[in-house]
Amino acid sequence: MSHEKSEQTETLLSQVPEYEEETLLEMYQQMQEIREFEQKTSELTEAGELPGAVHLYLGQEAIAVGTCLALGEDDFIGSTHRGHGHVLAKGGDIDRMMAEIAGRETGLNRGRGGSMHMVDFSLGIFGCNAIVGGSVPHVAGGALSAKLDGDDRVGVSFFGDGASNEGVVHETMNMASVWDLPVVFLCENNKYAVSTPEEYAVAGDQISDRADGYGFSGKTINGQNVLTVFEEVKEAVESAREDSRPQLVECKTLRYSGHFSGEKQLAWLEDRPYRPDDEVATWKERRDPIGSFREALVEGDVVPEARLDEIDEEVAAEIESAAEFAMESDYPPAEKAVENVYADQDYPNLPASKYR
Repeated sequence: MSHEKSEQTETLLSQVPEYEEETLLEMYQQMQEIREFEQKTSELTEAGELPGAVHLYLGQEAIAVGTCLALGEDDFIGSTHRGHGHVLAKGGDIDRMMAEIAGRETGLNRGRGGSMHMVDFSLGIFGCNAIVGGSVPHVAGGALSAKLDGDDRVGVSFFGDGASNEGVVHETMNMASVWDLPVVFLCENNKYAVSTPEEYAVAGDQISDRADGYGFSGKTINGQNVLTVFEEVKEAVESAREDSRPQLVECKTLRYSGHFSGEKQLAWLEDRPYRPDDEVATWKERRDPIGSFREALVEGDVVPEARLDEIDEEVAAEIESAAEFAMESDYPPAEKAVENVYADQDYPNLPASKYR
């Protein structure tokens, strides 16, 4: 065991006694579901079974799970192009998610959105967004709605280190502060905006420091520790709810995969790799969110390893079943290609929701 991994595991070992076993198992299962889902998605994409490209969430599982467990049932989120983990952690249906990526009629949005545009208003999922930083103003709009409605809903907007430099993100942070909106801006700093390293393109020591310029609180945390994410985001969410003020949380993490599924086919990467050869392997060894959490649960005598093995098997079967469901589902019929394009049409297959 390396020193760095031991440090993360030791931190987790000090935290787990404060939690019920049921909560810890839920966290483990959800992180494992995200990882298995993404690995299966990658497998199907490489086999040519899924159309287009996918942006995988591998390595960042602790952020989605810790964040969404810190939210109330009526709270809402906005996601990114790398959003499968967010949707799963907020309760998205696994079968319908896989079918959506496959472009099938049984998909979460009837195959019309695909990998980067999944939405479920009934769960407070405002949607994944292919536009970098695009969901940030959407969530702020939801927070404004919550404030005008006089309820206590809070929105969390996921965005990356690349999006932190987008004008719309800064404009929205400013407006959220001026209007006192209950929103948590959650930056998943995975070190690279496509192939641009954070240290090259992001000014300042920490992205969270930018909150100071807009007059609200910001903090930077370890995004690989699911318990730390849960505790710190819960604190930010409760503060936003009680004070109706925005918060900024920066989670340090790393994506294990390339920017998108076809990246390794890009010829220029052979001559100009944008990250060290051993970077991913080092993070997997020392700071993997699932491996370190599993280790802490077993070494802390919280959960028998055999129980975690059972969860792994159950999750693997669940994901395999979802893949079969997707592959066996029909594509949308051609005559429905323009259905639901116009706002005055009925939406019989979308659940009723206060968010629409």
